Amino acid sequence: MKLEITKTCADSLRAFTQNNYGIQLKSSHAHELVSAYFGYKSRAALIADKQCPISNLPDAEIIILNPATSLVDQRLLSLENLPSELPSSNILAKGVYAPIIADEQFSGRVWTGFQDLALTLVEERAKEFRMFGKNIREMDWISHVDLQTIQSGVRMSVIFDYPTNTNNPQRYSKVEIELSRVAGGIGYTKLEVKPTFYYGHMADPNFRLKHGID
Repeated sequence: MKLEITKTCADSLRAFTQNNYGIQLKSSHAHELVSAYFGYKSRAALIADKQCPISNLPDAEIIILNPATSLVDQRLLSLENLPSELPSSNILAKGVYAPIIADEQFSGRVWTGFQDLALTLVEERAKEFRMFGKNIREMDWISHVDLQTIQSGVRMSVIFDYPTNTNNPQRYSKVEIELSRVAGGIGYTKLEVKPTFYYGHMADPNFRLKHGID
């Protein structure tokens, strides 16, 4: 599966550049770029990964197809003899990820980014926590998602302040979601969802200090 999925995505990328831009991309270049889109610095690093190999992708509960732009752009700059007319990394991503999106075994598990995933996971657990009396997206929250890479995977902190029409908004809650990496830099399993509730005004320096709010 490790080499099958990389070959399938590399072939898809080559067909994408040929069909849409008339560019013939070498197989070796395509494999290097696919490795970068999977979260690796090189194809050699992808093949050497024994801890979270990309072959584990069918085991992932969550697949994030959000290209690591800096990593991919670095490969685009460092690979020798790449066609100079290649489109940008976010456009090439369509060719790379097309086979994964089309594969029925991954249906319902593919996400384009962490932010929408985080809000959806909080919504799924909202009734259990009895956090919100209405749909989260329909309420007048001030909300944002912080993303942090940790050793085992990713930690997302979803922060809710309310309401937006007050001069002294209060922090309502913070929900931390940890995802465990299982397949390269794109496949994860849900590990833990933890809510924290706050009581106090954001403008109160003692409240901010107590809860570590910058």
